[in-house]
Amino acid sequence: MDLPIGEEIARRRKQRGITQQELAVFMNVSKASVSKWETGQSYPDITSLPLLAAYFDCSVDELLILDSQLSPKEIQRIYQLLKDAFQTKTSTEVLALAQSFTKRYYSCYPFLLQMGSFYLNHWDLLPDVPVESIPEGQTYENALMEAKKNTYLKEAETLYQRIMDQGDSELAQQAKQIDAYCLLMRNKPEEVLAILGTKTLSFLPSEPLIAAAFQQNNQLQQAEIVTQSAIYQYLIIFMSLLTNYLAMLTQDEEQLEKNYARGLALSESFHLAELHPISVLNFLAAGMVSFAALGKEDLLADALEKYVKTIATTPEEIVLKGDDYFNSIDEWISELELGSQIPRNSGSVKKQFIELAQLTPLFEPYQEKPPFKELFQRLSKLAEQASNSQRSDSHG
Repeated sequence: MDLPIGEEIARRRKQRGITQQELAVFMNVSKASVSKWETGQSYPDITSLPLLAAYFDCSVDELLILDSQLSPKEIQRIYQLLKDAFQTKTSTEVLALAQSFTKRYYSCYPFLLQMGSFYLNHWDLLPDVPVESIPEGQTYENALMEAKKNTYLKEAETLYQRIMDQGDSELAQQAKQIDAYCLLMRNKPEEVLAILGTKTLSFLPSEPLIAAAFQQNNQLQQAEIVTQSAIYQYLIIFMSLLTNYLAMLTQDEEQLEKNYARGLALSESFHLAELHPISVLNFLAAGMVSFAALGKEDLLADALEKYVKTIATTPEEIVLKGDDYFNSIDEWISELELGSQIPRNSGSVKKQFIELAQLTPLFEPYQEKPPFKELFQRLSKLAEQASNSQRSDSHG
């Protein structure tokens, strides 16, 4: 990831006639670390920025070369810095940094949209909040997680509401949809329906028209980029719809099996396990829960085997990318709000999927039965590898 902050550190250091070793001593890091900062191979920990700014007698904004309106690359950089901060800093420090950035760029609506995404995707990693009461039949731990979720999703909703009130129409529409997702997570279905309506409207996607216009203008490369990026997005959306549909079909076993088979066929046809493993894992997880609830052991074993294999083959650093079919979308991906990075730290994502399979009560009766026992043992090994990798990253 290209970080201009390295160039600014090098410029200010040379301007003052300071060696890399002198800066390293002040920052309590190695000379090699300073060298990597300046060449863009790595970047300073986010909580080190105030110290660096003080050393160079400038503001953090000047060091980051930021103004009140951030470019897409700058938004990507800040989001990545906040994600990485969870590996080395306390949740309280990360929250304070997120709030500081949000306050500083409160008039940059694309940035506020991504900060809402930050709360949405990291609420469970943020500091605990007071638990006002524990509902009957619920543990303190569950009540605590519910309180955290409500607290931080409300923070996200506040940002989305500001965008809907002040942002442009396209950004406001995105904010409305994600706001509805937050409300759904907080068990507010009536508010979701009030925001989005109750019926599926017919729509004409604009991408085929844009691509056709490029084609008529003999701009074939642009036409291909638009078409491929549209197929890519609708493919992920379609997998999400199939995932949601699986969860609805426990009363219709025949339709459940059809939906599962077609989802697998779509995934395998487009090599989604390599292209976008999170969508595949979500689909398989939904299938596993439905099959376990119905006692369909053969289908549960099939889904669990594919689930374990997908986790095992998912890289430690998950990035959005094309492949030999989607061979023209990398430039489009680089221009997305978060670029090629996913909203949550990759290690946390893999850990979350592993724990879902290990801790879901519906799976407990199967954990000692063949062939499930061997699959759960493989999951345990993957969990150990993921923990070792996260510890290594936090000390790197």
